[in-house]
Amino acid sequence: MTIDEKNIIWLDLFEFLTYHKKIKILDCFNKGEDIRLKFLSNPKINEVLSKSEINKMAVCLQDSFLEKQLENYKKSGIQLITFYDDKYPYALKQISTPPLCLYCKGNIQLLNTFCIGVVGTRKPTDYGIAITKQFVKELVKHDITIVSGMAVGVDTVAHKTTLEEGGNTIAVLAGGFNHIYPAINNALSKKIMESNLLITENNPNVPSLAYLFPIRNRIIAGLSKGIFVPEAGEKSGSMKTIDYAIEFNRDIFVAPGKINSPMSKGTNQIIKSLQGSITLCPEDILENYGLNIDKNQKNFSVQLDMDAQIVLNYIQTEKKSFQELADLTKFSAKDLNTILMELEMSGIVTKLANNSYIKT
Repeated sequence: MTIDEKNIIWLDLFEFLTYHKKIKILDCFNKGEDIRLKFLSNPKINEVLSKSEINKMAVCLQDSFLEKQLENYKKSGIQLITFYDDKYPYALKQISTPPLCLYCKGNIQLLNTFCIGVVGTRKPTDYGIAITKQFVKELVKHDITIVSGMAVGVDTVAHKTTLEEGGNTIAVLAGGFNHIYPAINNALSKKIMESNLLITENNPNVPSLAYLFPIRNRIIAGLSKGIFVPEAGEKSGSMKTIDYAIEFNRDIFVAPGKINSPMSKGTNQIIKSLQGSITLCPEDILENYGLNIDKNQKNFSVQLDMDAQIVLNYIQTEKKSFQELADLTKFSAKDLNTILMELEMSGIVTKLANNSYIKT
């Protein structure tokens, strides 16, 4: 590990240091110079830090202090990749504020793969869930790594669907590994780090504070060639991710939603502002990168679960209304609606007037 890498890791131990303060401290020294050796004698430090901040850092200058922290990271299975590391993702180096250090658990090879970010509302409708699943399933077939933030809602659906399909996913955390958020996704985080990747720019002890989430979103956008938004409300955090994607010149793909749905206000607004972002099927994303698929072949390859097959059996030869299907299958309205939506999105079923359905 080089001196420059150790400098970054040491600075990251102090939670009160903002990203920009760390940059200013690094600018006070020459590349290859050990910050800790000349920290107290460098007059420029007084222009960057307050006296109390300097005092807090001054008691942690010994080699033994940093070495102990590095040993703790190793015992916890944390891999450190600093900006100066050859393994640092090329895509992130191109953004205006690249993380100085990435704390990783899992397969770090995924950092330099073809990535698409999938973000959206924390309260997706059945439509949003179905769209997320449909697109993610198709993207992972083409070895595309799905990047998301492990929040409840669209993020969780994206990660879980990727794992179910045997694909690759990267979860970007806002806080440190000792503060997985939301707690309900603790099991998911463990599953992701087994063969995929969990990353954060914060040391393990940093809590998942609210202001860190929009900052985190720049990493999702930075790692990805494009961002897909299946469903998002007007004030969704995914809107900040889109802002970063625009700044970083990333591609933007947005699924349109009902004009009267609160959960589609954000996505519809993006489409209104960026008309080229409208995305109607996974092929729109794949073809943008020259990853064409045989649409006729696609329909034959769809795997139906038992409930979907039951519904399909009733509409093989003649149309049936939603109520007729509910009476025949005995499925709840919510479950039936989800099944029909997935069949429709897969191109197997066509919705007709008067809420009727027929096999395509």
